[in-house]
Amino acid sequence: MHHRLRTALATATAAAALSGGLGAVAVADSGTPAAEPAGAMVDFNGDGDRDIAVSAPDAYVAGVRGAGQIVAHYGAENGTAAGITARRAKRLSQHSAGVPGTAEEGDGWGGWTAAADFDGDGYTDLAVAAPGEKVGGDVSGGTIQLLWGGPYGLAGGTTLPDPRPYEHDLFGRGLTAGDFDGDGTADLAVASTSASMDVFTGGFGRTKGDYGAWDTVAVPLDNGKIWGRFDLAAGDVDGDGDDDLVVNGHVDWEHSGVYVPGSPDGLTDAGQRQLPGGDTTVIGDVNGDGRADIVTGLTRDDEGTPGAALGGKVSVTLGSADGPAGTTDLSQATPGVPGTPEKGDSFGGQLALGDVDGDGHTDLAVAAANETLGAAENTGTVTVLYGAADGSGFGGAGATLVHQNAPGVPGTNETRDRFGIAVLLSDLNGDGYDDLTVGPAGKNAGNGAVYALRSDAGTVAADGAVAIYPSSVGMPTTGDPGYGSEFAG
Repeated sequence: MHHRLRTALATATAAAALSGGLGAVAVADSGTPAAEPAGAMVDFNGDGDRDIAVSAPDAYVAGVRGAGQIVAHYGAENGTAAGITARRAKRLSQHSAGVPGTAEEGDGWGGWTAAADFDGDGYTDLAVAAPGEKVGGDVSGGTIQLLWGGPYGLAGGTTLPDPRPYEHDLFGRGLTAGDFDGDGTADLAVASTSASMDVFTGGFGRTKGDYGAWDTVAVPLDNGKIWGRFDLAAGDVDGDGDDDLVVNGHVDWEHSGVYVPGSPDGLTDAGQRQLPGGDTTVIGDVNGDGRADIVTGLTRDDEGTPGAALGGKVSVTLGSADGPAGTTDLSQATPGVPGTPEKGDSFGGQLALGDVDGDGHTDLAVAAANETLGAAENTGTVTVLYGAADGSGFGGAGATLVHQNAPGVPGTNETRDRFGIAVLLSDLNGDGYDDLTVGPAGKNAGNGAVYALRSDAGTVAADGAVAIYPSSVGMPTTGDPGYGSEFAG
């Protein structure tokens, strides 16, 4: 779930005016990039720097409560600061020129996002869901817009229609992009209240309803009318060249996950298997064997819940030629992992994979957005666990605990900040180290914020951290916009 976004300033200013939207400056590049494969770096404007889209799904738009906005922050290679600023940003909503739909109360536009080059033009695009959108007479039917990348960043969009609107609600309450049939084009998997995922295959165009093909894949989970939410993640777990899908949901009131293998024909019912369930999953190569591994966070810590751990836990399931293999667990009770496991911490509520220290081994950021520190209840923390050089994965050795009272981190620990409600590891400044970006979406009574923390060798929050607040990007702070609730980068 999560992601990123250069010639003369005059050109950029003109571009912003032409592309419409609600805010600021995006700088163009003179060339046209080659088409990028699914899963490539997120670069909305094609300048070679990583970008990030930040959601504020509860933001007011033109006086309408909870309509939702996103902000595209364009990265800059400078090697000294955190790479993104309030100035190099563009604010978008359904009130923006060229974006389909109408901003309506409770749409929650931006609640779920997925970044990929959907139309194959070399610029990263952004799928944006508004699961609360009223579609015709269907209250909370939900809708998805594809916002198009280009030399001036994100501009304009196309609606991706729901192919079966009367079979479910909350279309778009869960998104992930991948290449499920291995043809080199980006596909999109979409969740709703149905236990069948909608899958759109590559060939997306800028005409409404223009995509390669559509199908559904059923998973053995309770439908979302009971629990209302599925979590989706994509990656090539078995190393066959086709991305696979992991779906988190529930069975008989308990968390459960499902692995759905990809194939030349796309996602299949055959070969599905149960996985340790959780709230969120990220997929990447943890042990360096060339196959993607499955990392899942489970925050539920009720006594008697199968597989639960006090305060929350993270499960790492290794990939293999046969799909998911052995699983190991990590928590704040693991030797070396900072903190003390306490009920309700939500350790594992959000996860991000990257290489923070530049040693070539994958590291893991684990959020505990409801962690209490001192008198600051639910202020939140993020723990960075480093990948071992021998490929054995993550452990507690050398782990770093990050919070707002830690050196180099903006802000102050305050009650209900929920630091870590969104996390991302991505090299936004181009210095070779993946930087930690954190969303304390509860900051300042729900206004939210984005903290971009610059990494260097052995340091997570080095000098040059950037704090960006809603007012910095022109977003109204009426109500509780929740800026920093979701990242795509």
